[in-house]
Amino acid sequence: MTVVRSRPVADAEDPTLLTGAERARRDRLRDPRDRAAYTAAHVLARECVAELTGLRPADVVLVQRCPGCGGADHGRPFVAGRDDVHASLSHARAVVAAVASFAPCGIDVEARGDHPAPRGALSGRERRWVEGQDDPGLAFLQLWVRKEALVKCGAGSLATAARLDVLGDDGPTGACGPFVLREWRDAAAVGAWAVAEHPSR
Repeated sequence: MTVVRSRPVADAEDPTLLTGAERARRDRLRDPRDRAAYTAAHVLARECVAELTGLRPADVVLVQRCPGCGGADHGRPFVAGRDDVHASLSHARAVVAAVASFAPCGIDVEARGDHPAPRGALSGRERRWVEGQDDPGLAFLQLWVRKEALVKCGAGSLATAARLDVLGDDGPTGACGPFVLREWRDAAAVGAWAVAEHPSR
């Protein structure tokens, strides 16, 4: 089972659900819009975990741990006390998204607009496909959100994003290796989530 949600950033999110570490990290963000989006995404992730597990959102504790350096102020979110549950979140000021599953999962959402492709983000074939589309900005985002979601699953890194093949014969693909990929979009944003086909429990 996988629970996926996205919604606009709301001013009324309950910041008391966040841990002290989360509030400290949020408070280091200078722009109030970023602070609001951070809070909204972390609350939404708790709601997804709660729906998946039957816990109350207030009882879901999210912690972050970097697999590279071991730091606790960044990295992939984990659900404290629930090694069987995977969660991911994303925010883009105006919109937030989250996913929870019993299998490795990841999610990304990006606001529509001018997003220059980071160096090394796309393969040559992907770049040519983007350049040939009527809306290259949207085409890039369709690929980029898939790659970000896969990276959050642990399928690769942003430094090697070009190696994550998310372009099929007819456009952005619905799978990459053992991961299922799904996209959603509206007038304001484009997002994608990825989940491993087989639960980890």
